[in-house]
Amino acid sequence: MKSKVELIYENNEYIVSINGSVVDRETDIDKAFDKFKSVINNNKTSEARAWEDIVNKFEALNNDNLEINNEFRTMTYGDMKYFYNMGKVFYMANGQMIPLIGGYSLFKFNLSVASEGSLEKANDFTEFCKDVILEDISYRVTDSSIIVSSASFNYGSAEYNFMSEKINKGASIIKGSFKDFKEYVLSVIK
Repeated sequence: MKSKVELIYENNEYIVSINGSVVDRETDIDKAFDKFKSVINNNKTSEARAWEDIVNKFEALNNDNLEINNEFRTMTYGDMKYFYNMGKVFYMANGQMIPLIGGYSLFKFNLSVASEGSLEKANDFTEFCKDVILEDISYRVTDSSIIVSSASFNYGSAEYNFMSEKINKGASIIKGSFKDFKEYVLSVIK
């Protein structure tokens, strides 16, 4: 997806390389240039296939609130926007554009697990991620949980599992909603 393709002339030969690995050596410039173009076209094709695979997966969810822009390779779901070419996701609301941690996996997580089909829940989750980032705290998502890491928590992190609806505060695990988790985390980190 982020390959660097080079055509280099060195020691009377042309070298075609991808990410520093030599794929071809030629003494004829025309053959070297043809190979260079071929490598670029093959790379573009695999990128296009990867984008199409992502689009197909998300379209299968049949979510009316998901906006897919094939021209610019972006996806928007509520306040969260994913930029495929950059591999980044942003909080985009109220005239703000704040980068979030997680890229594609965070976007997918928000759409499939946290949102449960509700745009309001998805926007609440996105805003929570933004609030955590603005406090210079990191987080990560797993299959069904969000984990916020900070020395302010017992044992260095707090976790909310969307499947079991449990909050792991480090020293204790309690039943609770995402709203309860959000209030707990923000009260500790702010």
